[in-house]
Parts: sequence; structure tokens; C-alpha cells
Amino acid sequence: MTSNSELQALLNLIEDPDEEVFQSITEKFIGFGQEIIPVLEDFQHTIQDKDQIKKIVFIIDKVSISILSNELLEWKNSEDQLTVEASLIIAKYLNREFNQESVFFELEKIRRSIWLELNDYLTPLEEVNIINKIIFGYYKFKGIETNYGQKNDFDICSLLDNKQSNTFPLAALYLLVAEMLGLNLKPVDVPRQNLICYFEEDPIYDEKGSGILFFIDPLNGQIYTHKDIENYLQKINYVPHPLKISPASTTKFIQKWLNELSKSEKEAGALHKQQELLLLIEKLDDF
Repeated sequence: MTSNSELQALLNLIEDPDEEVFQSITEKFIGFGQEIIPVLEDFQHTIQDKDQIKKIVFIIDKVSISILSNELLEWKNSEDQLTVEASLIIAKYLNREFNQESVFFELEKIRRSIWLELNDYLTPLEEVNIINKIIFGYYKFKGIETNYGQKNDFDICSLLDNKQSNTFPLAALYLLVAEMLGLNLKPVDVPRQNLICYFEEDPIYDEKGSGILFFIDPLNGQIYTHKDIENYLQKINYVPHPLKISPASTTKFIQKWLNELSKSEKEAGALHKQQELLLLIEKLDDF
């Protein structure tokens, strides 16, 4: 990272009232990456001045957001763009203490439980019914309404530990299990909803020309038909209507996840973190 004397000099400069000095040392700390966060947290415990503590918290936030941004942009540029990798990047942002090996162990248990009940003769609907039975019946996961005051509800690790979350970690669980098992579940962009879909490029099944056979609400496993979605769009007076709905990319799902997480940061009063997350969403579009 750097020598102890240089690091101590940077820490001492945090109390400097000059804004340019603060911006300069913040950039230095960001450059250190993950390793600097526990150093800053330890230093914070030695400080009594409230303004200086706020500065340290701000720097930690900037470092965390920088790590999140760099890793998600690298993920976006990867060949596979697996849901599990992006989910763990978000989890690390929300909870730096999570144990990745434990997460993979729990995910593998869920994958295996589903795999044991699958066979080559099941219809798509039967496959999803098995997933629902394992997730909500056997493992007792529970979907809860989005509460922007509960940031942990956006964390897939919290879902695995506490058996409940809002719609985004649950959707991620569906998608990453599908990736592990080779099932055709994809995100889908339905206005004001976070749904996933079963997708097949098969004209025998595909009456709407979109490849979507049906839709799934990850909050409770509810299955919706094309007609259900059309009725919903009419109910909310969505224009344009009718809307041709197609499967979305994993990146679009992650962007939607980050957008809702940014509202949680706003709820907590961390407007600088909200703005950084919104900027990251834009970068994921352009990258």
C-alpha cells in the first residue's frame, strides 16, 4: 500500500480544513482500494471530533463505491456476465464481512436440491414449479415488500442468512440457480415491476414472438401469462400499449437493482452515495 509514515501523514491531513487538500487525500485513499478501509475504521475509533469522523466516513464511502464501480465495470466487460458474480459484488458493497465460501456452499445446496428433482421430460412450467417448491417450500425463503429503510434487504447474503429479502436478491437467486442448471430464466423489463421470465426460442411454444413463455414474480413464485401482463399494463394505463416485452440482459437487471439500492441510500441520508450509484448505472450503459 504505502509506508507507515506516509500513511500516517495522510491520516493526519484529514483534519486539514482546506477542501482541496481533503479532495487530494481522498483520491489517494481511493487508490489504496479495499485494504485501506479497516485502517480508516480503526483510525475513526481514535477520533473524538465529529466533523473529522464525518470526513473519515465520507472517505470510506468513496472507497467502497469506487470498488463497487470498478468491479461491476470489469464484470460488465467479462465474457459471461454471470448473475452470481454481480450479486456478490453488490453483497461486498453492502457487507464487507461476508464469507464468500459460505455463500457458495449455501448456493450449491440449493442448486443440488433442485437438480435432484429435475429431468429431461419436464415442461418449463414444471421446472419452475420445482424451483418454487425448493426455494419457498423446502428452504422457507420469504419475499418481503421493498423497504428503502432496510438496506440489508438488497443483499443476497442477508437472504441466505435470514431467509428473507426484497425482490432483487430473490430474483438473483432464481437467475443464478438457472445459470448453474442451464435453465432458460432471464430478466425481463416490465414497467414498475421486477419480474423474470422463462424464455425459449421455439416457435412451437412462442405465440407472442418474443421468446417468453411466461413470467415469474420472484417475490413469491407467482406465474403470470402474457394476458396477465397485458391486463396489468391496461390497469396502470401504461403508454405505449400494447407493449412488446422481451427478455432483458443481466446488466439491465443489475442496473435496476442498483437504482433501487440508490433510493435506500437516499433514505439513509447518504445523498453522495445515491449520486455515485446513479453515475455507475450510467457507466454500465456506456461501458
